[in-house]
This record gives sequence, C-alpha cells and structure tokens, in this order.
Amino acid sequence: MTTRDLNNWIMYHEIHKFKRLGFSNPKIADYLVLDTRTVKKYLSMSEEDYENHLLKGQYRSKVLSP
Repeated sequence: MTTRDLNNWIMYHEIHKFKRLGFSNPKIADYLVLDTRTVKKYLSMSEEDYENHLLKGQYRSKVLSP
C-alpha cells in the first residue's frame, strides 16, 4: 500500500466520520477541500465499493504511458 492509497483511505473514513457527527455534505467538502459531488459519491460507497474504485483507477489505460 502506497502513501497515496493510505491518504485516500483516511479521506474516505474522515468523510464518513464527519457525516456520522452530523455535518452536511457542503460543510464536509469545505473542511476537506473537496467538491460536494465527490463527498456525496464517497458517502454512497461501501468500503468494498471504494476499494474497487481505487483498484480500477490504478490499472486504467493511460494515453501517454508508452
């Protein structure tokens, strides 16, 4: 697991923690400097869905990689 992966997992859990504490999506987005749509998307994901989301991003084909 890379540092970037670890930071992504921390962000995911921070979003869910703030939601459990009663913060609104725009307040969470402002605090974590994210878009409100990103917060909404991550709140709708389970941990398994988020893990698949991260794995999918690692192995996508990139135009400039060759």
